[in-house]
Amino acid sequence: MKNEPLPTNNEEWGFWGTSVSNGYDAALTWDTASRFFAKTFNLTPEETRTLLDARFGRHLADDLSFINGGPATATAITTHLEKRNADKGWRRHFEKAIREEMGKLIPYTSTKSKAEILTAIAQEHLNFETLEERKSDSLDFKDVGVLNVKAALEAAYAAGRASRKGA
Repeated sequence: MKNEPLPTNNEEWGFWGTSVSNGYDAALTWDTASRFFAKTFNLTPEETRTLLDARFGRHLADDLSFINGGPATATAITTHLEKRNADKGWRRHFEKAIREEMGKLIPYTSTKSKAEILTAIAQEHLNFETLEERKSDSLDFKDVGVLNVKAALEAAYAAGRASRKGA
């Protein structure tokens, strides 16, 4: 992003206030969500702040509670927002909020490819940097706990359902 995210103008309510109320690291969630919306929807820092300070931001911060383990990292938050954006219903919700707050119409852009989605899931849940074979046992094989495998399978299932809804 060319410009850094602007600080909130609504510390009591909106995205920031709800993040604080929910016990999240408000600076982390604000910065990550700001960067996601600015990049994904080509919003200026001012437009991004307006969106997150509004009622939409409050609901978006509440939605972060659905992240497995909570919104503890920028990667987890970004992956969650990308999954929401890939879902046709959530995408429409995002577009409607942007239209209502800024009067800006957002052209629909293509969602991530299957390979991009699977790589993001492998990075988030299985600690793989890439799904490309690198011909090195230390890079191509990992010890992974069953709960991580379960979380990865659930994420893949959710991504499949989201893509089906968008079909």
